[in-house]
Amino acid sequence: MSETRRAACYVGKGGVGKTTSTAHIATAAASDHGLDVVILDLAGTQNDLATQFGVTDDVEDPDAPISAVFGDDWEFIASNIPDVVDRMVYDTGEGPDLIPADAGLSGADNNLASVPVEDRYLKLDAFISEHLADRYDLVLLDLPGKEDNIALNGVFAAEHIVTPLCPGEFEQAQLENLREDLDAIRTDLAGVLDAHDVHPHLAMVIPTMISGSTNQSAEFVEEIETEFPEISGEPVAKSQNIGNLQAVGQTLLAADDDELYSTGTRAREAYRQNTNTLLDRLTPR
Repeated sequence: MSETRRAACYVGKGGVGKTTSTAHIATAAASDHGLDVVILDLAGTQNDLATQFGVTDDVEDPDAPISAVFGDDWEFIASNIPDVVDRMVYDTGEGPDLIPADAGLSGADNNLASVPVEDRYLKLDAFISEHLADRYDLVLLDLPGKEDNIALNGVFAAEHIVTPLCPGEFEQAQLENLREDLDAIRTDLAGVLDAHDVHPHLAMVIPTMISGSTNQSAEFVEEIETEFPEISGEPVAKSQNIGNLQAVGQTLLAADDDELYSTGTRAREAYRQNTNTLLDRLTPR
């Protein structure tokens, strides 16, 4: 079993650029660093990552859904279905592979509540270790915007947490709550976590949707850099290019230079810089 680097995009809030950040970090890691990268979409049934890469139709009815990993039958499935992981993975066309979300995730989250706590949060970690570590240099997780059993599986499996935040969504007290939430997770799962020497922590906080023309954005970036001086990332500019390219199933890295506004160019460079920094911070497991 090989070691691989892992990270999860997680914050208890939607609409802050979590999926966009996951897609761009994954693509930059693959294209700029030559890494074999896979993204796991655990954020829900909307399949936003599939939309981001323009593969929604391909993943509409996955042959082997990611939700199966959390079920009691997974070991039987993995042992008896040939090439089961190959059947889970889709090519994004931009470098990373994608294991998409599926409709069974909600039910899987509910079913996990009945699993003994010593096993409840180990299922995703075991899947990555046993089935993905030999294939990929980097595993990125896009987690739900709430603290449910699926999210906690991802926090445990990744250990390194990347949190995008945008102006107007979080005040100073809420920023501190992010660290307190991870402290609480470590305390609540002390027996499980200590036994596996895994300690979830914030690895990077990325200011997103930053407008150069507003005081609110400037103050927000300053607040992030003050609150998280050692882990604040490069601010990502708000750009119409991001939404326009998502609509046609592409990231900023798929666009030619002359297709981008100055804001799009700055946002693309910020994602690349943040990827460089994050990769340096990730300890292989």
